[in-house]
Amino acid sequence: MSFKPSKRRRHARHSEEEISLTSLMDMITILVVFLLVTAVFAKTAVIDTYLPQEGEAEAGTSAAAPSVLVINVTETGFELGGLGEELLIPKRGGIFDFKLLTMELINLKDRYPDKEEAILLFTPNTSYDTVIKVMDATRETTEGTRRKLFPMASLGESG
Repeated sequence: MSFKPSKRRRHARHSEEEISLTSLMDMITILVVFLLVTAVFAKTAVIDTYLPQEGEAEAGTSAAAPSVLVINVTETGFELGGLGEELLIPKRGGIFDFKLLTMELINLKDRYPDKEEAILLFTPNTSYDTVIKVMDATRETTEGTRRKLFPMASLGESG
């Protein structure tokens, strides 16, 4: 007479199998490499701006020595002052005349070649695009040959 097999024996024969994580690790490694390769890293450009020093404002008050160039961007156009006489560059057809601004800045640089500072004043509702275009026109010109004009620009708000 044979005995019925016990349930304990069956379970004892089947030991628990280990789970293989090799394929999961391979997939995660490939995913990390793929994400690093496809990542977009932002490129930012930095434009140095300088604030005028207290001593410069007091030293520039004499009539013989001109002070710092001031470009005031208003609703009507550009107002240039500080170096020489005051100059107004009006808008043409509701658009700022950057070409005439560049020409006047070249004339000022020819008259005052040692000056590098400029103060740019903007109204609170001036568009970002206009601010960048004024900064670019003030720092250098690309007409003909590349030439530095007033690279040390300070930004401010006009009242």
